Amino acid sequence: VIDQGFALGHEYSFEVNKLYTSEDGRYSLIISEISDSRCPEGVQCIWQGEVTIKGEWAVSGSKSSFEIHSEISQSNKQPDGYTIQIVDAKPYPKFGVESKPENLIVTLLVKAN
Repeated sequence: VIDQGFALGHEYSFEVNKLYTSEDGRYSLIISEISDSRCPEGVQCIWQGEVTIKGEWAVSGSKSSFEIHSEISQSNKQPDGYTIQIVDAKPYPKFGVESKPENLIVTLLVKAN
C-alpha cells in the first residue's frame, strides 16, 4: 500500500484500496469500494446515475466508516465532524467499454464541519 498525502479543505485525487494520510499525519482515509452507475456516453438513460464510495476515515487513530453518494446526498453516511464530497470521478463511463473500480480516480474534498 503506497501512502499518499492530502490536506483538509483542498481537492485531492483518490484511488480504491490505497491508504492516504494527511500531511500533518492526523487524518487517514482509505476507499474500500467505488461503484459507478453514471449513464455511459453514447446511451440514453432515464436517470443520470451516480458514483458511490465506501471507506474508512480515521482521526488520530480513531476510525469510522463512511458512504458517500455523488447525487443522493441524503443517503450519505459522513464521519462525525467531517464532510467528504465527491467532486469528480474519471474516467467517465463509455458504452461498450468495461469500467473497473480500480481504474477510477475520484476527486474528493474533505472538510471539518
